[in-house]
Formats: sequence, C-alpha cells, structure tokens
Amino acid sequence: MTTATDVATIFESIAPQTLGVAVDELGFLYGDPSVEVTGVACLWNIHAMSLAACVERSLNLLICHEGIWLPEQTSSCYDAPETEHIHANVTRRAWLDGHQLVVYRSHSNWDALVGDSVRDQALAALDIRDLKTIAQRKFLSVVELPAPLPVADLLRVVEDGVGYAGCWLFGDASKQVQRFCFLIGGFGENQFHMPQVARDLGAEAVILGEMSEFIVISCLEMGLPVIDDPAQRQ
Repeated sequence: MTTATDVATIFESIAPQTLGVAVDELGFLYGDPSVEVTGVACLWNIHAMSLAACVERSLNLLICHEGIWLPEQTSSCYDAPETEHIHANVTRRAWLDGHQLVVYRSHSNWDALVGDSVRDQALAALDIRDLKTIAQRKFLSVVELPAPLPVADLLRVVEDGVGYAGCWLFGDASKQVQRFCFLIGGFGENQFHMPQVARDLGAEAVILGEMSEFIVISCLEMGLPVIDDPAQRQ
C-alpha cells in the first residue's frame, strides 16, 4: 500500500521543504497523510472545479502550488462574511471531507530548485540554443542569448515556447537585447525590487507572469522592456 506520506517522502527527496522560504506554508495542509493513494493530481490551485475533476478521476492526493483557503477579511467597505461562512471555503471543505482528499503543498521549495525549478523549466521551454546563464540568485537568473535581437523577436520566441500567442509586450519593441531575466509567479507580481536586482545583474529585459502594473512601470522607468505571459495565471 502506498500512502500519501510515502509519496511526500519521495517528493521531498527532490524538493525538500528546507529550500522554501521560512514563512511559507508547505507540506500537508489537509486530510490524513496515512491514507492509501488511489491517484495523484498536480494542481496550481484548489477550488471546487479542480476538486470535482480530481474526484471524477479517483485522484485523492492533491499536490498544489497555492494554498486552499480564501482568506478572511475585515473591511470598512462592506460587511464581510464571518470566517465560517466564506462560501468558497465551505464549498472546498465539503469536497475535501466528502471524498477524503489529502492536500500537500509545494510552493517556494520547488521554485528554489536548482536545475529543475519552474524558472528553469520555463527557460527550457523557450528552446533557445546556446542560452548561457550570466548570473543567478535563489529565485532568479539572468541569461544571455547567442546574439542580440529586438524585443519583438524575443516576444515571438516566448510565445512559441509557452504555446500561447497572446503575451503582452510593454516598452520599446525595437530595442536590441541580449540578456534577460525570467520572473515566475509572485516574483513578477509582489517582489517589488527583483527587476532592479535583475537589471543590476545585467538583464536588459524582463519576462514575467502574474504581472503587477506597478512592477511593470518600475521596469519601464529602468529602461527594461517587459514581456508578460498571461498563460502563467491560467
């Protein structure tokens, strides 16, 4: 019998929780880790539709990237529901309890993997020959193209690589760049100064997902064109 704990042990031999940031919520979030696994689902987010799809396929161990619950909120703008009456959470809990599902979260520990992180896989998907790493930090790297090219051409490379012909470009599309940084997830949304770190490490353009307009504006102020991949948020 293979339990959820057995799967987690294998998972953490690849992406140990110690790689993640200290305040991150990692590991088992819900359910009984000793349950026998009938199938494993890999999810970005836990919600009623994804839970229904897992139940339909007899997948009872859910490895997710984001957390489970919609957070409670106190607001002067409206009367927020009490914690126990937040509709999304009540619905999700009903699915989880009703089908004895187990949720395991991998987040910053996978983002920080060396050689196989989300960032590394995204760069590999671009399928650029002779791409060279110039500088690297825990959650970002600056890479160099074999030769300079206009940002508009880099946009087409990105769209071909991610298979999504709807990426957005901000800044000078004609600018010739040879070095860029790929910022994934929240690092393109809420880590406000990572683009400046990337610039100081040699980046001449930024590719990101989960775009924040404030971060894009700061990039443009630094002369960094931005390619945003909306597919990262789907």
